[in-house]
Amino acid sequence: MSISVTLGADGEKVVPFRSRLAPLLFMTVIFLFNFLARFIWGPLLVPIERDLGISHTGAGSLFFLITIGYMVGLLISGYVSQRFSHPGAIGLSCVSCGIVLAGASMADSLLFLAISMVLVGLATGIYLPSAIPSLTYGLAPGDYGKAYSFHEVSPSLCFIIGPILAEVMLRHYPWERVLLPVAGGIFLLGIIYLLRPVTGRTYGEAPSSKSVRRVLSERRYWFLLFIFMLGAGANVGVYAMLPLYLQAGRGLDQTTANTLLSMSRIAAIFSPFIVGWATDRFGPRRLLAAIMVLNGAATAMLGVGPERLFRGALFIQPMLSTAFFPPIWTILSEIVHPRSRNLGVSLIVPPAFIMGGGVLPTVIGAFGDAGMFPVGFILWGVMTFLSVVAVVYTHSPATPPPDRSPPDASRG
Repeated sequence: MSISVTLGADGEKVVPFRSRLAPLLFMTVIFLFNFLARFIWGPLLVPIERDLGISHTGAGSLFFLITIGYMVGLLISGYVSQRFSHPGAIGLSCVSCGIVLAGASMADSLLFLAISMVLVGLATGIYLPSAIPSLTYGLAPGDYGKAYSFHEVSPSLCFIIGPILAEVMLRHYPWERVLLPVAGGIFLLGIIYLLRPVTGRTYGEAPSSKSVRRVLSERRYWFLLFIFMLGAGANVGVYAMLPLYLQAGRGLDQTTANTLLSMSRIAAIFSPFIVGWATDRFGPRRLLAAIMVLNGAATAMLGVGPERLFRGALFIQPMLSTAFFPPIWTILSEIVHPRSRNLGVSLIVPPAFIMGGGVLPTVIGAFGDAGMFPVGFILWGVMTFLSVVAVVYTHSPATPPPDRSPPDASRG
């Protein structure tokens, strides 16, 4: 008896989802270290400020430097994956990131650190455009949400492991040493992946005027970009500044702040799984609308209300932030042709992370310097809450235009 010969969107033979669990788990570990390389810096901001004598605004702007490098890495990733394949791009990203992080651990000046953070962003940026199409290799479109849900566990794990790793190591070592376990881990994973690629040897599409126009001419893509920008800010932007906010804005000591931050991310490990399965069952748009409303309210609550309300939001907001991405990636897979999916990721992530992962931490830091730390969280939450209407405009052209019927964000 022969196995199924059904072909997926990429033209490869479709296999049962359970047979792809091992590759998905390996990709999840790689993404965990990719995320740690960029966001281990959050728990290190206080000692970095102290050692280098920089302000809250300056500390927040360090994330902007990572984001600049990350944007460049995303934009050149198509050339890398077209030349070396998606597995080659993923392996190169990991190996080069390990080398750069090891170099950053020797930073002895603000200039050295700034250059290192740009290069960390550049190395890690090559990964995601090749990872998104690789995750669905051999899967039917009905399994995409579940595949993405595994991958999106990594940010939550990072936000748990990062503060714990920093807290344990900072008791005995300077902040530079905290980078070394991350550097060694991602370097080793890259070598293993290059020796044994587990997601097929597929190739990406390099950006050209024709291919870029083809993606950007899709109106739905622009609304999805706006939603992704809000999700990136609610997830990585808020997390980046929470350690500083908890200590400088809420008066907690370093140990309490890092412990709270790690505990708040535990429940967020499970939300991508729930959302991933629900995405395949109920449709990505219905879920995305609900997530935007609830996340906007929780993000705003970080900046207002009594301590009990703040503590509740601190635990609920991460669960809702990690839930953004399985439905977003699923919608993107519908909008963009399979061969151009890496290009779609390369174009959608840079502006989202410049705003959410770069501008937002800097703005929150500026509010902190002005003695108004909570305002940045409130403004981002309100904007996310009110922007739920954008989900309506990500529907396919076959869907009745929004101006002919009342907007209904609950439609899937």
